[in-house]
Amino acid sequence: MLINEVKKSIKAAGFKDGDKMPSVRKMAQQLKLSVTTIHKVYKELASEGTIKLIQGKGCFWGSAPKVSVGPVEDVYTGIEKQFQKDLESGYLNAFEQLPSSGDLAIRYRVSPYLVKKFLNQKVEQGILVRNGRKVFFSEERSIDSSNYILFLHRSDERGRMRIESERESDVFRTVARIAAEQNLVVHFLGYHEKSNQIFNPDGTAYVVKNDNHCLGAFLSTWLVDDPQKLFAHFAHFQSPISVWWEYAPDVVPLSVRNKKKWAFYNVAFGKEAGFIVGQHLKKKGVDSVHYISPYHWSFWSKARLQGLLEAGVKVEPLVDDRFASPFDLKNHTEKVGQDSQEFITQMVERLLEGATLNQFVCANDWVATTVIDCFKSKGKPVPYVVGFDDTIDSYRYVFDSFAFNVGTMVKEALYHILAPTIYAEQRRFMQAPLGRVVEKKF
Repeated sequence: MLINEVKKSIKAAGFKDGDKMPSVRKMAQQLKLSVTTIHKVYKELASEGTIKLIQGKGCFWGSAPKVSVGPVEDVYTGIEKQFQKDLESGYLNAFEQLPSSGDLAIRYRVSPYLVKKFLNQKVEQGILVRNGRKVFFSEERSIDSSNYILFLHRSDERGRMRIESERESDVFRTVARIAAEQNLVVHFLGYHEKSNQIFNPDGTAYVVKNDNHCLGAFLSTWLVDDPQKLFAHFAHFQSPISVWWEYAPDVVPLSVRNKKKWAFYNVAFGKEAGFIVGQHLKKKGVDSVHYISPYHWSFWSKARLQGLLEAGVKVEPLVDDRFASPFDLKNHTEKVGQDSQEFITQMVERLLEGATLNQFVCANDWVATTVIDCFKSKGKPVPYVVGFDDTIDSYRYVFDSFAFNVGTMVKEALYHILAPTIYAEQRRFMQAPLGRVVEKKF
């Protein structure tokens, strides 16, 4: 109702064809309304054809004046692309002050004047706000002590959350830390897939409902076999939802793909990690490696191999496709009553029989430590090894390992909940914050 009333008021204001309209922020000040409301009004007016939005120029009533697109527009497009990449990589933090115009100018190799104009556009669009010389992302929703967000992760049949990996621990710690820094209350919920039940921390059943105090939900699909069953609980949820997506990007259920207010974040399941490791190898002068994986039935293992190849590294694969993950392997050893480390050691030793090189990229750090132990047990020099996950073992054994960008994923997932309109509409459907290789020194 409010949106329609504001539209009527603006239409009756007497703007003429080609008139430049006030920025979102100025209009919000004039009408004493929120930036979010005016942002939605302008968007609807643009979709109706009542106004015209020209990036870098502003909003115009009716048909906008002809604008010549020259080299400056190309520069702005380049800045926009770099800006988006820096959001994904975590260089720009949705909860913190942006770097200065001078620092961004050096980074983007343009003049500080162009960066200032670009940032001013973002301020006019309501995406950024200024506080003196400082620039921040706009926090579109007001928060008080009565507000909270939901964080849902897999649990046992009693609702006790199951945390069995360092990445899960990292996500939990990061959620708790950022929430505390932003004075956000988090309600942690458990999801037991076999019974398809959601639980409160005390083990009582939780039923998803719409609550004006709930800002949104952050859902984990880590080791959830059928995410669609989980998503069904939130089919009528009206607040924003961020999803920690632990599958291939193209298998998101159609029921939620591109659904309004849903955003997906994937830190580990693309070929980008393998590509970055490949670039790391080439910088160190390593052009040929074995890729060793006991989990090659999985999409992610194949994707990491593909990334290495696309980085220009010559790869001789040593793979076994019986298992899809370390958890899949451990489930198998529990069923057959065998020690999981003994089992994977036997697998790795068989794979190493085909080795002709002394340089290995391993599917994860568990494989990397097993490779090193196999060489040590035979009295051979330790080979050059790179792993994935940057676990504690990569520091104990001292080998390079790829660290997934969990921190950026959590920050952006939480920010999507706080600013679902302004922030999320600038982003792609599947966000994949890029990580980096952490070098270990002897």
